[in-house]
Amino acid sequence: MSAEHDPPSALRPARWARGAVIPVRHAREARVWHAHPAIVVEDAPDRLVLFEPAGSVRQGSHIDFVTGEVMPPRETRRHTTDALIIMPVGAAHAVSLFWAEGGGAFLCWYVDLQEPFRRAGGGVVTWDQCLDIVVRPDFQWSWKDEDQLARLPALGLASVDETTAIREEGERVVQLIARRSRPFNEDWPLWRPDPQWPIPTLPADWAQPG
Repeated sequence: MSAEHDPPSALRPARWARGAVIPVRHAREARVWHAHPAIVVEDAPDRLVLFEPAGSVRQGSHIDFVTGEVMPPRETRRHTTDALIIMPVGAAHAVSLFWAEGGGAFLCWYVDLQEPFRRAGGGVVTWDQCLDIVVRPDFQWSWKDEDQLARLPALGLASVDETTAIREEGERVVQLIARRSRPFNEDWPLWRPDPQWPIPTLPADWAQPG
C-alpha cells in the first residue's frame, strides 16, 4: 500500500516499544479465563512477538473436560520453560518457542490454535481453542489435545463447524511447517532475551478484558 493510501494515524493501532510489559488475556463472553504478562520483543504491522520468562505469575481457570466444570482462576507461576510467542496479525494461531528456563537449550516450537488477537485493555485479548501442535527442533510434529477439541461442542464451547475450522487452521500451519515458511525459517531458536528485562507482572485489572 502506498503512503497516500495509508490509514490516518488516528486509525492506526498504537505500537508498543520493545521491553514494554503487557497482559495477554484469554477471554470468552467478557470473562477472562486465563491471563499472563509478557514483554514486547517486536510490534510490527504484521505480527506481535512477546516473551514470557519462567517465574512470571499467571492466572488461570481449570476446565474439567469430562464434566465441563470451570474452576475460578487461581494464581500459578510459569516454570520449567521460557517462551517466545509469535502472534501473526489476523491469524487464528500463535507460534511459540520454548527453551529450558533461565536461558537453557531450545526445546521445541509450539503452536496454539486460538482466535486472532485484538488490542484491548492495555494488552491483547484472544481465546485458546484447545488444539495444539508440538514441533521438535528437527521439525517433526504431532497434534496435542485433540480429545479436548472433540469435547468442545458437547460442552457448549464451540460448534461442530467451529471445531472443523480450528482443525483446518491447524492443517494450514502444518503446511507452513512442511515448507519451512515464516516463522519456521527464521533464526528464533538462537534468540536470547535482554538480560536487563525483569520478570513481568500482571496489572491489577487483569480480569477485565477491555
